[in-house]
Amino acid sequence: MSPHPSDIQLDALREVANIGCGHAISALAKMVGGRTVNLSVPRALLADATGVAELLGGTETSVVVASLGILGPLRGLLLLVLPTPDSAALEALLLRRTDAPAEERESALAETANIVASACLSAIGMLTGWRLLPTVPTLQRGDAGPLIADAVFETQGDGRVVALETRFDSVGTPAVSGQVLLLLDAKSTSALLAHLGV
Repeated sequence: MSPHPSDIQLDALREVANIGCGHAISALAKMVGGRTVNLSVPRALLADATGVAELLGGTETSVVVASLGILGPLRGLLLLVLPTPDSAALEALLLRRTDAPAEERESALAETANIVASACLSAIGMLTGWRLLPTVPTLQRGDAGPLIADAVFETQGDGRVVALETRFDSVGTPAVSGQVLLLLDAKSTSALLAHLGV
């Protein structure tokens, strides 16, 4: 992959995100009682930590991030990102109560992230023929800036990462919105594009 991906390469990456995140959000919809969950058109870009944080509303946006590593030929992180109020709404939906202890809420979010990541990576694996698995999720709460900076550094050191982003919004009350982000390192992105013939 060149330092600046071509339009054709970005289109191919957006299609990867569309397939993977589409399966991920279908899995999420089942977990929240079969609600309709709408997806945005995926975005694909090469960005530093600040640029990725801007996708989430800015560096000071309060979020909950479930981070999972990717095992297999594709290297990077999959992030399930929820604004703090939406995280609370999702926890209430999953547990069918609003007063659950913190450990139950954390466990429910971690399980959700694992199912969402597994569905996403399985779909990308079917597209590529690669065996891709998520690692155990790590949950963090705080401002988007520091959390994303850590994720970008883990993926690519001080460089820029390829970010594939899809936003979702559920229909119903309480509403839940959030984002699925794939952060990929340059080497495995090049391998993915070569594998796709672009």
